[in-house]
Amino acid sequence: MSFYTMTLTDSSDTMTMTLLEIPIEDKDVEGTADNTTIDGNVFTDYLWLKKQWSQKWSIMDATTYAQLRGFYTRQFTDGEVPTYALAEGDGTPIYSATPVRLVLTDNGVIDNCETRQNVQIKMRETTQ
Repeated sequence: MSFYTMTLTDSSDTMTMTLLEIPIEDKDVEGTADNTTIDGNVFTDYLWLKKQWSQKWSIMDATTYAQLRGFYTRQFTDGEVPTYALAEGDGTPIYSATPVRLVLTDNGVIDNCETRQNVQIKMRETTQ
């Protein structure tokens, strides 16, 4: 069975999680501008290419969720984006210390222990 480790870091905290729920969505986000000339031809300005990742957990305990939410909240309170690193289970790096804009999706509390269901994060590469 293959697995990955994901690490989020900012100046206040570091969180490393073993990801057993695969796949991690990994996609390119491109910044392009298509221009049409007077004779109907199209040319494209290729401006930038960034990565975007998302990860979903079907169940997450309250402590882990609170730590994850801390990274999300500190983007607004401290103006600091976390860095994201992904490695294979044996430690081989796939992505290392990439600054990301982290979005935490809505989810539901499913019991009195505040266990969360369907937690998803989306992380978009940035330069901050």
